[in-house]
Amino acid sequence: MTKQDIPRNSSIDRRTVLGLLSGGLATLAGCSGGLFDDSGGDGGSASPPEEQSDYIEETSIEIVENGRQLALEVAVTDEIEPSSVSLITESGREFSSDYFSSGETRIRLSLTEGEDSNEPLPRGQHTLYLRGDGVETKLPLELGTTFEFEETVPGTEHKNIRDDSLGVVVRNVGQRTGAATRTILNGENKDSDPFEPIEPGETGIVEFTFLLANGSHCVKVEETTVREEELTVGFLWSDPVIVTQPIKYTDRFDSTGNGCKRTLAGEPERVTTTPRKTETET
Repeated sequence: MTKQDIPRNSSIDRRTVLGLLSGGLATLAGCSGGLFDDSGGDGGSASPPEEQSDYIEETSIEIVENGRQLALEVAVTDEIEPSSVSLITESGREFSSDYFSSGETRIRLSLTEGEDSNEPLPRGQHTLYLRGDGVETKLPLELGTTFEFEETVPGTEHKNIRDDSLGVVVRNVGQRTGAATRTILNGENKDSDPFEPIEPGETGIVEFTFLLANGSHCVKVEETTVREEELTVGFLWSDPVIVTQPIKYTDRFDSTGNGCKRTLAGEPERVTTTPRKTETET
């Protein structure tokens, strides 16, 4: 992708900035570790890039104006004359690149590809390649974190979701910021607010809208019917969280014969998944 794909102006949703300097993008210019690294360690915040590179002044991952694309913003010092920055995947593929205009010190690189799918850069150990007048530097960039399932919560018990929705609470147990990207109900994609950030050690709630709404998607029942609904939460640079939640359908009116009233009917159960492979492992 070129710079025409990622806007350079200020029309960015600042409420969903990911990877801030306090811990988002780490270990540039030859140091180990990296962005959203969940490989362990002492749990301390990594040094910001400007403390590790003679050329990088600031970095952040941001949500672009349409809410479905990610961009890595890189700012360099005004002591050099940069020409371009490329993002190279761990397999050696150029994922995105852009050129600095004369006098420009800030640039954005796309972290998603595909006009409709907006697939993010796969997790793994990637490289930023900075070129300029007398400058040619490769900077390590690592992606990866881990989310765990905490609980399911009906909307009537949580102020941030609709009363007729079901929330899945997840915790970021990695060392870097991550984000929920989509919800899947019984194998079908559902509408969701993409790229909602969750900081390391924090929990977030992901909404499955209308899952507990009465009067819609009724099922034929005699008295009660319990169905196992499979709920999947997808993330950036993390394996999905998948749980099954029993939902009880009961008659809304005695004469209907249809189960139109929905309530939780038991504890959720997590489904074990195969860890997602990095780009070089696929």
